This record gives sequence, structure tokens and C-alpha cells, in this order.
Amino acid sequence: MKHIYTSILLCFIGSILITHGQGTQETISMGTGYGLQTWYTLDGGNNVSQSKTNWDLAFDLSGFGTSIHINSVTGTTLWVYPNGDSAAWSQVDTTGIAGWVPQYNSDTSWSLGAFDQNTNAANPFDVGWGIYNMTTHVIHGDSLFVIKLTDGSYRKLMIERMASGTYHFRYALLNGDSLTQATLVKSNFTGKNFGYYSLRTHASIDREPLADSWDLLFGQYTTFLPIPYTVTGILSNKGVAVAKATQIGDVTNYIDWNAHAFSAEINTIGYDWKTFNGSWEISDSLIYFVKTADESVWKLVFNGFGGSGTGNVDFTKEKLHTVSTENLAGQEKYSLSIYPNPAADGQLNLVYTSNTTSGKATAQISDLYGRTVLTQALTVESGLNQAVLNTSALAAGQYLVLLSIDGQLLHQLLVIQ
Repeated sequence: MKHIYTSILLCFIGSILITHGQGTQETISMGTGYGLQTWYTLDGGNNVSQSKTNWDLAFDLSGFGTSIHINSVTGTTLWVYPNGDSAAWSQVDTTGIAGWVPQYNSDTSWSLGAFDQNTNAANPFDVGWGIYNMTTHVIHGDSLFVIKLTDGSYRKLMIERMASGTYHFRYALLNGDSLTQATLVKSNFTGKNFGYYSLRTHASIDREPLADSWDLLFGQYTTFLPIPYTVTGILSNKGVAVAKATQIGDVTNYIDWNAHAFSAEINTIGYDWKTFNGSWEISDSLIYFVKTADESVWKLVFNGFGGSGTGNVDFTKEKLHTVSTENLAGQEKYSLSIYPNPAADGQLNLVYTSNTTSGKATAQISDLYGRTVLTQALTVESGLNQAVLNTSALAAGQYLVLLSIDGQLLHQLLVIQ
């Protein structure tokens, strides 16, 4: 009994709502020539688009974040100046630049931008563009950079410091003309992942939606094949994990996300769900399971790509899992817990709650291909309910336990040993 009430107090972590078979077709556009970046939320289908060309630098806004990204897909290129540190500001030139090593954003993490690649591994306080001072809590810039903008012009640039949530930086033409002292204040972009800046217009830009309002970013980014190469694909937000399921024979009915490893690398969906063989082709045996920040799990199956002509991506999405259902007052409406799991002795205990009036429920066990192997009618009283299912006739393997209450379908994965 202690086990049961502990599960209840934990709000039945792992109980889920499933609507399998009710997939929704979506089309998200990156525009002609992939001219847009589009942030997309799975729950609700909302999206926000911005021109991919209206920024040059992106600054991490998280509390302890220090990463700074470049807009590499527009041709913007960054080099660490190899002939001197911050003291060499007046001597910067591009002699020998063909032999310099360009710096790029990571394609697996938002926390590592092009400016962050120049770290000294022996110094844990080196963030790539500067050194953190433990006494003052200020990061002081110690590196010089040369940056080529999308129009082909060059600037010298230095991140001078970050103090009290404000980035201070300066940039100028290589000969020192057109010197600009600039700042980007984190608090001006509260709730966002990045604040943006254009070196061409000398202005900060508020261009992305709130961080908790999107899951996937459709657009172009630089990957490594192994040389840097611009690709068109999908990156996931911080807090989102993705599992890639390949060689699936029946993508329509397959929903066993637990059989696949989830990764927090932002390019797990990436670009290679499509191939070009005279025309764009989409794999017919590929599924992505996306676990959002609220622990919901979605199934994504891609079925179309318009290329640079439209920039459209067509896919089917299906919500497979959520923590619980709620009533309008925000209270938990239904929940389900099963134990033991894995089951080995022919009995499976169901503990389920309802805050509605008493009624009827149906418990069902299905295999992972959707075939029903056990059905049992149950009664429902308001509050805590318990039932026992006889699983002795079921072979070892993975199954789905489904509990239908008032048209809601709660679901858990069951393993029988």
C-alpha cells in the first residue's frame, strides 16, 4: 500500500494520454530559397518565421550562458586573429587569412558558438573569447577576431567583457575606421534563448519566440561532412530530446518509443531524413520520437519536401504520451499506474484515479502492432481505484496497457518477462 500511495503523491509519473491513429498532417515553410528560419511548437502547431539574413551575431541569454554564435549560413565567417591577443587591436590585418582556421557554431549544442571554440583546455575559466574572474564575476575578453560579413566586407571585433548580464563588444573596419562600441543586455530579451545583433545595421534584434513556446527550428545550419557545409534541416530546442527509429516496417502503427535511445543533441532530426536523386526522396521506414520539455512524446513521420522552390516540409505528427490529463481547474483528472513492471508472475496491478463521478472503464492490453490480447471491464469510483489483470497467458515481450475512462485513453508500456 505504501508503494501505491507514493505513486499517487508523485502524480503517477509516467502515466500518459495516447491518441494513436489520429495523426495530423502539417506543412512548415522555410520560404523560397530557404530564406526563413521557422520556430515551431508541436502542441498547437504554432510557428514564427524570421528572415535568416537579418542578423550576424547571436548571444546566449541563459543565466550562466556565455556562448556567441555567428550566422554562418549567410556566408559570415569568423577567425581568431592568430598574430596577437587583445593588445594587438591596432595592428589587425588579413595577411595570410587563407591559412587561418575558420570557427563555426556547434551543430549538436546551443551552448557552443563559433566564438567559444578558442578555449584553453588547461584553464577551466576560459570561455573561448575571454576569462572568467571568480572575484568580480566578470568575463574579460582576451581574444581578437576577424569576421567576414555576408556582403564580403571584413571587420575586426573583440568581446570586451560580460558583466551583470550585459555583453560589451567593439568592432571596426580593419584600418580602425567606423569604430562601434556596442552592448547586448540579456534582460532585454527575457524568456528567449538568444539575443541577436547586426553588425551591418549596428542594432540588436528581437527575432525569436519565447523559449518555452517552441520545440523545433526549421532552417539552414552548418554541419561537418567532415568539412563545414550548409544543410537544410531541423534543430531541436533546449530541453527537447529526440529518438530516431530506422528500418521500421509499419511506420503507421509503430509507437514503441521506449525501444529507442533519446538524444539531447540538437541535430538528431537534422537534415538526412531526405535525399536528392534528381528529385527529393523521403525515407518510408523512418520515425522520429520527440520528447518535449513537458515530457510529452510526439511521433513524427516526414512525407514531403519542396526543396528550395517552396522550402516546405510535410510531415505527420501524433501525440503519443503526456504526463496526465487535467480538468479546467488545472487539477489532475485521470491517472494510471501499473506494477510490477516488468511483470513475471501472471498478475498485473492497475491503480487508477478519477475525480469525476463513478462510471465504467475498460482495460485493454495490446501488442505493439495494435492487436488486442486481453480486455477487461472495470468499474470506476471517484478517487482511488484498483484492479488486477491476469497476464499468465501472454508471452514474454512488450505490450501496451490502455485504460479507457470517459473517452480518455491512458496508456503505459508493459514488459512481461
